Amino acid sequence: MALVRPSVPRDEISWSGWGDPAQASALPGALRGLLRDALGISPGDATQRPAVAGVELAPSRLDPAIEDELRALLGAEHVQSDHDSRARHARGKSTIDLLELRAAGPLTAPDAVLVPGSHDEVLAVLAVCSGRGVAVVPFGGGTSVVGGVAPEAGRFAGLVALDTRRLNALVTLDEESRLAVLEPGLRGPEAEALLAQRGYTLGHFPQSFEYATLGGFAAARSSGQASAGYGRFDERVLALRLATPAGTLALGRAPKSAAGPDLRQLVLGSEGTLGVITALTVAVNPAPEQRVYEGWRLPSFGEGAAMLRRLAQDGPPATILRLSDEAETALNLARPQELTAGEPTTSPGGCLAIVGWEGETAAVARRRA
Repeated sequence: MALVRPSVPRDEISWSGWGDPAQASALPGALRGLLRDALGISPGDATQRPAVAGVELAPSRLDPAIEDELRALLGAEHVQSDHDSRARHARGKSTIDLLELRAAGPLTAPDAVLVPGSHDEVLAVLAVCSGRGVAVVPFGGGTSVVGGVAPEAGRFAGLVALDTRRLNALVTLDEESRLAVLEPGLRGPEAEALLAQRGYTLGHFPQSFEYATLGGFAAARSSGQASAGYGRFDERVLALRLATPAGTLALGRAPKSAAGPDLRQLVLGSEGTLGVITALTVAVNPAPEQRVYEGWRLPSFGEGAAMLRRLAQDGPPATILRLSDEAETALNLARPQELTAGEPTTSPGGCLAIVGWEGETAAVARRRA
């Protein structure tokens, strides 16, 4: 089959927060009061989000000759060293990252952002950068919360971010084996939309789903909302292709193998430190006929954990199985009009479990009963 790419342009994530800035809304006064009383944060203490153009960046260290060499490889429009591009690739989305974006003083940032469009272009970029002593940081959706995209040039002659956004195709779909080959720059919703056109789902829905990419899912051993039913993302990856300064690594060939160590495990969870993932072979499932999600209230976290353990060990298996403790439950169930003096009122208390069932209608009814 020919490469299939998303037909809808992607929205840009907020450069210094989360979500689409165009859809931002003011925090209700009652919730602001809760933050004040629970965390000691008052409206006057909040640091205003800066405009990206006003953020001071540390000067680029990249030799112009190296930048010209990279432009010759990728095309001038795919080597971006403007202020906006550098700032948007400077940090991930952890609390520490977001605080650093708001801090005064020069912010360390990539010297340039490279946007290759193929595996061969990624190999060429890595060859140039390794030969010139330039560090490369793979960049997917920028949703890392473990410092995975924070630039540290150290002893290197410069540092570039390698953005995978142009590696965003559904390459093949084998409906007999139910395996799909997907490129790493696809965001979660984009991959689901492409598979849904053929009646399939990846079934991976982490909290970062809207903006995170498949390459990031693999590099971070991502776990999603439906991992109780579909498994973690690394369990869905049957094979992958990795571009490295030394060449191409093609790892994994079959769902199960007895041929010695499984080298996929070196890459899964490696956070992009060993190379750039340029293709993933993943297991897919037929799109479920029915989805049923519900909330259960448990008397305490201990009793809730015992219930989840029994379901996980003895079944019937749920697709989604999540338990909040008492504090998170109170926040999740509180309605703004119930927040008085910073204390949510949720009667009669306890812990909330979210349970979901997906599959054929008859199977969903049987498991749920």
